[in-house]
This record gives sequence, C-alpha cells and structure tokens, in this order.
Amino acid sequence: MPLFINPRAERRPYDAELQAILNVASGREGRRWLRAWPLLTPGATPLWPLPRLAAQLGIAHLAVKDESTRSPLGSFKALGAPLALLRLVLRRWPDRGWRPADLLAGQHADALRELVVISAIDGNHGRALAAAAQSLGCRCVIVLHAQVSAEREAPIAACGAEIVRIAGDYDASVREAARLAQAHGWTVVSDTSYDGYEAIPRDVMQGYGTIADEVLETGGAPFTHVIVQGGVGGLAAGVVSHFWERFGAQRPAFIVVEPAQADCLLQSARRGTPARASGSVDSVMAGLACGETSPLAWRFLQPSVEAFVTVDDDAAVQAMRMLAEGRAGDVPVLAGESGAAGLAGLRAALADREAARQLGLDEHARVLLLNTEGATAPGVYESLTGQSADAVLAAQSAWRARDGIDEAALIARIEQHGRIGAIDGGGVCRIALTDADRAGREQLVQWMKDANLDVQVDQIGNIFGTRAGTHDLAPVMTGSHIDTVATGGRYDGIYGVMAGLEVIHWLDAHGVRTRRPLVVAAFTNEEGVRFMPDMMGSLVHAGGLPLQQALDTIGTDGARLGDELRRIGFAGTMRCGTLRPHAFVELHIEQGPVLEAEGISIGAVHDLQGISWQSFAIQGQSNHAGTTPMHLRHDAGYCAAALAVFVRGLALRFGGPQVGTVGAIDLHPNLVNVIASRATVTVDLRHTDEALLQRAEAELAGFVQRLAFEQGVTITATSLARFEPVRFDERLVGCIEQAAAARGLTQRRITSGAGHDAQMIARIAPSAMIFVPSRGGISHNPREFTAPSQLRDGANVLLDVLRALADEA
Repeated sequence: MPLFINPRAERRPYDAELQAILNVASGREGRRWLRAWPLLTPGATPLWPLPRLAAQLGIAHLAVKDESTRSPLGSFKALGAPLALLRLVLRRWPDRGWRPADLLAGQHADALRELVVISAIDGNHGRALAAAAQSLGCRCVIVLHAQVSAEREAPIAACGAEIVRIAGDYDASVREAARLAQAHGWTVVSDTSYDGYEAIPRDVMQGYGTIADEVLETGGAPFTHVIVQGGVGGLAAGVVSHFWERFGAQRPAFIVVEPAQADCLLQSARRGTPARASGSVDSVMAGLACGETSPLAWRFLQPSVEAFVTVDDDAAVQAMRMLAEGRAGDVPVLAGESGAAGLAGLRAALADREAARQLGLDEHARVLLLNTEGATAPGVYESLTGQSADAVLAAQSAWRARDGIDEAALIARIEQHGRIGAIDGGGVCRIALTDADRAGREQLVQWMKDANLDVQVDQIGNIFGTRAGTHDLAPVMTGSHIDTVATGGRYDGIYGVMAGLEVIHWLDAHGVRTRRPLVVAAFTNEEGVRFMPDMMGSLVHAGGLPLQQALDTIGTDGARLGDELRRIGFAGTMRCGTLRPHAFVELHIEQGPVLEAEGISIGAVHDLQGISWQSFAIQGQSNHAGTTPMHLRHDAGYCAAALAVFVRGLALRFGGPQVGTVGAIDLHPNLVNVIASRATVTVDLRHTDEALLQRAEAELAGFVQRLAFEQGVTITATSLARFEPVRFDERLVGCIEQAAAARGLTQRRITSGAGHDAQMIARIAPSAMIFVPSRGGISHNPREFTAPSQLRDGANVLLDVLRALADEA
C-alpha cells in the first residue's frame, strides 16, 4: 500500500494569503448559521475514544470523530453544501436583508423559485445540496455517473432533486454538470474548484471546518496526528486549515488517505502540482472515488500534509468491520465505506515501519480519525460488514449502558439521603445549618470516607472530598449543595453531589487513575432561605464575600451563621478558597420545563441569568377602612399591590429572558378593616444581559420614586443580593456537548434561570453546568421528579467530562 512522505510539507505559521480564504472566524459564523437548520443535529457529534484499539496498534491515544450522527443525511457533507448555498444566495441578493435562519426556514422560497443549483456527486454531497435547496425553496439538479447505485440515488431524489444520469465516471459527471449549468444559466455548487470557480468550493470547505472546531472545543491540542480522507481535497483542506490557523507551526501532523485506484492527491504530492489519479477511480469508497484534485484545496494541502497514503477496498471493508464490532473492546462505531478509510490508512501507515518512524507514529502518538459517513447505503453496508446498521447501533447502545454509572446505586444514594429531613409528599426540608442539615452533612462525610476521599471542611462549612491524582496539579471539581428550601424536592442540589460520589466509585471499580485530583464538593447555604445571600458558601470560596461578613450574617430566626456552624460541628479550619480548581462542572436538574418540552436529554448550560433581589419597606398611615376617603389615604397595602403589578408588566414589556417576581408581601397591621400602615415587598429581577438587567432596575427605581410621591408614603429599598449574569466557559460547554453526543444523548445549549454554585466558582475557574430534565418543570416542591434513567444519563455525561478534564496536562 503506497505511502508517500511529502517533502514540501513545512512547519510554519498559517499563511495570511490562505487565511483570507479559509479562516476560523468565517467558519464559526457559518456554524452559527447552520444551527438553525432542522436537518442538523443540535450540538456536536461524538468524539469516541478507542483506548483498547490504540493499545493494540501501539499508540498512546486514538479517537474517532463520528459524523454519521451529524444529520439524517448521515454524513459530514451536511456541513458544506448548505453553507455554500446560503452564502451563494446572500451574495446574489445582498440588499434584501435576508437572515440565514429565515432562508433555512423557507421564508423566502417564492423569491428563490427560479434559482437552480446543480452538482455532480457520488451521493452524500448531492443529498446535502438537495436537502438544503428543498429547505430554501430553490431547484436542484444532480448529475450521477454510472457507478452510483440506485440505493444512493433514491434518497437524493426524495429530497426533491432532479436526477440526470450519464454513462461515464465521476469526472465525466463533473464535466456534464458544468455543461448543463452553462447552457441553462444554472449555478454549480461543488467542492471541486477550477479556473474561475473558487468562491463556492471555498464556502463548502469552510463548512467542514466545523468538525475541527468541535474537536478543539474539548480543549488544547491533544492530537499529534490527524488522519483525514482525501477525495478532491475539500474536506482535508477545511480540517487542516482550522488546525493550522489555531496552532501554527505546532500543528498536528496531517496524513491524507485515499483509495488506491483514486489517488489524485498522492499523485499531486509526487508531482508538486494538482494531478489526476493513476487508477480507474472505481472504488467501494464511493465518496472518495475522485480522479482530479481541486486546485484550491491543493493550495492548503501541499504545504501542510506530511504524508499521503492509499488503501485498497479490502482494507476499507476490514476497517468497517473492526469499528462495527468494537473488536478491541471499544465502543462499536457505525462507519461507512469512506468513513472507515481513516482507520485503514492508519493501519497502513503503521505497517510501514520506516514511514511510521518518520511520521512519529509511535507509543507517544495521539491520533484523530474522522468517520465521515455512516451507513448511507444500508444495503451496501450490510453486505460488506455482515451486520445491519440497526444492529451496530444497538450494540453501541448496549456498550454505553455497560460502561457507565450504576443507576441503581445512584438512586439508592439519593433516596437514602432524602430520608434525612423528609416531609410529607416525598419532599425534604433540610434548611442550612439546622439539625437536619447536620445529619445530611454527617452522612455525606461518611460516604466520602468510605470512598477513601481526603475530607476537608473550610471555615464557611464547605465540604470537600478529594481523590488524589497521579500528579500534583490543580484539581477538577464537581458537586453542588445538600441544603433545601422548606418544601424542597429530593433532587435539587443533592443529585450533583451524589453523582460526583458515583463517579469516584466508578473510577475506583475500574482501576482508573486520573492525572489531576478530583474533588467532590458540597457548598454551604446555597438556597439562602435562612441566611442571605444564597450561594453563600461558593461565594465565600470564590472571594466574592468576606468570610467574617458571612459568619456574622443573622438568619430569619435571629441566629448568627458562625454560631450555627459551630453548633452543628462544621466550622472547619481550612482557609476558604484553598482549593482553586482547574475546572468546575456542576450537574443539576433543570428546575424548568424546556428540556422535557423539547424531548432533550442533556442541557449544556452556557449562561446563567443575573439576579437582583431587593426588599422595599413602605411606610404609610394606618386608618379606618370605612371612614377614610380614597383620595386621602396613604395606603401601604395599595403600594405593595401596585409594585407587584408593575414588576409583572415590566417583565412582559422587556420580553425574552427577562423575568420579575414579587415573592413575599408582609402587611401591618394585616387586618381586614384597617388600612395598612406598613408593607414589606420583595422583588426578584433576572436577565441574561447585564445592561438590560440594570435598565430594569432603573425603571423599577423610577416607579418606586413616583409611587412614593403620588401616594404620600416613604419607600426604602434594600439590596438583598445582586449577581451579574454569568457566561460559562465555552470550552467546557463544548466538552459537555461532546460527551452527551458520545453517549448517544440529544442535547442543546440552555440558559439557567436559577442561581447555582457554578456561577460563583466561575469567578475563579472555568466552569459549566449539565442539566437533566425536570418533570413538568417543577422544583422547590415535594413533587420534584426526574426519571432514574435521566439521572443516570446526566451522571454518565459528568463521568466522561470529568475523566477528560482530569487527564489534561
């Protein structure tokens, strides 16, 4: 199997000339646009680790980015053609003010009815283009050559494309598409460039950069080698350009793999210029059966790809079977003929010992493969592997179930802890620093000690259980809180702590050591019911509230917080903030209805609302309810009601994520026939935008001032708590999306409307949150419920994210 070391590959910064063509910023813009397309799966595609296969091959690490789940189209091509079509339309009608989301929703279909796009393909690109054209409302013509099977033709036609069949090969179909476009005034949408035709291939290639962007969201530059499929070079250029721009001369080594009979890129490398393939081009790897190199793609590949390797059809089929069977004991992966070519190429490179040595493919190598397609032709897939696509996916699901958190053990912990402070209806009352909280803390500490964790308690009562790593590095932290409101549910807070303990149990049971220490934390007084503000323990830990001020806080029952800490035996000695995490990930129930309503398994929380709590003390005049005329009243009760109505109206006027709540009203003397002389009103305002939250606060202040003047009362405002909105760490949010996708779980990015400890820890460390659905959106209520399987799913995502973070250098 020929392997050619490219003598023209250089280690240098990304060229400015190339960056003007393909760049990360433009790729991310396209990625944002395509999120609005219903045919793309929300979130990232899985990045499957294959540690056992890596050990068999003699390398340090192996992972495969699985594009089979990108969309119902089953291929990475769903990223290129739709983006190119969007940019084509926006260039052609620049003055219309059209938004990509509206175009993808078909809102301008009438205006696009006369636009006709055409392409020559082997299957996946044409299906993606046809689907995108159908979404936008324009016509699509697809030219198919003789080797394209009827099974691949049918789904293209099902997307509304008009099919043109020719007798020749792929290159002949490309020429026929160009001829038809010129004859009828149609537009070719292809990732193959030629003289005078580069804008659209550039846009197609730019879309493929999403694959690299998602990989790199999980952190750093973990891969020393990236093996990418060839074809005309469009995919390779899109991926290579992204890594190259991000890492410059420190980029990974790139290896391009092609069918032996469609080796146009290898021949180009040998000649130093775009060239034709030396073989017949007919290959089982239909998506890679291309005879001519794209000149535009070659401009990126020639200076950056270290080696070009070719594989025969038998090697590709063998790689398909290895991935499908999870032969080494790793997760089964559904990889089509072209999708498995990367593994075939890696095995071919390793078989050439001298080439492997030159390329650094040794026991230190960390290799990324791309599974570019699933079973896009199910009949062909089954005939080659001996398994149906459904059977492979079933095996994948069974593997995930085996290799995860013990659902029964997790639920047992939650239920056992829920008996501490239990109330009627299945709820829990475990208010901070009460006797019930003490009992809950003691149980948690015992479980931590049972798990051989090093348990420490700091001066504000935060509890930390640490599992040592192999290196003395900053720890990865998870956890939440164990205190509740007076009528709390069984999952709020405690779920994240118990799941953290189960992660520790899983690591111990499987003999897994992590590079960094892992810490399970339970923070003091998260709810803020008895002592304000809420999230107090994590706020003190992060340096946002002085310790002494927190200790001197007087509770609603008149107790001093520091005294209560000592009373229950949790006034620790560790200095607050001693454990500064490398990263913090909090697992929590959503406490809202979004995930359940949309049928989504995992929420990757990317931001959290800012919170403004105020109390308004209204001083009016008490008087007889029957003898005092309405225009002579100074009615504190009326002012309280007017304030409540204003807050609701304000929230409705602002719209979007703005919410406003009057949660408590206290009247004095609170008698049916006496005008209230005093009232106390609490107002809770929240928004994800700090500027808009400040505007809402200003409007509220203005209204209060006018109300006091008009009603002849005195109103005094007191701030109870004020936290700015939090934007969680983008990399960690990407890690959560990747982990959910790798578990086969649907996911979406989501905003948290409630405050959480993670927002405080975000002040000192990269932080993010994982949400699982809440039935009916109910929380702070004994009816709070999340299904055991959903709790397990969230815990599995937490396990995978913590493992990845804890192994970072």
